[in-house]
Amino acid sequence: MGLPDYLDSRFLSGLPKAELSSILSVTKHRQFRARSVVLRQGEPAEQLFLLTSGQGRHFVVTNEGRKVLLYWLTAGQIFGGAAVLSTPYQHLAGTELLTDSCALMWDRQTIRELLSRYPALLDNLLSIAVTEHIEWSVAAQVSLSADDARGRVAHLLASLASGIGKIRVDGIEIRIKNEDLAAGANVTQFTVSRSLNEWQRAGILSKGRGKILLRKPFLLVPD
Repeated sequence: MGLPDYLDSRFLSGLPKAELSSILSVTKHRQFRARSVVLRQGEPAEQLFLLTSGQGRHFVVTNEGRKVLLYWLTAGQIFGGAAVLSTPYQHLAGTELLTDSCALMWDRQTIRELLSRYPALLDNLLSIAVTEHIEWSVAAQVSLSADDARGRVAHLLASLASGIGKIRVDGIEIRIKNEDLAAGANVTQFTVSRSLNEWQRAGILSKGRGKILLRKPFLLVPD
């Protein structure tokens, strides 16, 4: 089994062809329907996944039952990283896939053996842990620290554009719903709708069903 030609994965980058073939030979291919919850908060971490197509996100559910959105996932990223720990651990967050998606999966014992056999694979995993995840945390904190609700929506959109945005000739496309923006920015759906309408009238973006096209992202959060 090989990787799709379009896939760019930090987890598997820089590996010699022979090592990559060995790592992929013991993986399992999984397909998921849109809105599938693949990993559940509090359940044992037994698998590591590499998303090869589709889009997803992490989330937590509070004691009061409120769903709090964390960072988004795109093709090439891994999830279920707690499975690599030497001591069995539980997932701190859930993971759901928003679109029909495909992923490669390694069970806990297999991925731990691979990490010990191929040091470059472990280096890639550590690099992701100390950069990619922190970048998302910083983006979330910047968004929530904005002076007003409209500013939080703007900062979140800018962060999502750089994280999960798809570059097109006419702008950057983000597949996200109003309710997800509201949850991510900790504002009401009315605030999201009003802000998007204002930005659309100004030509900064255009709205579609379940997606937003940022036409002038540099005007969204001016310096």
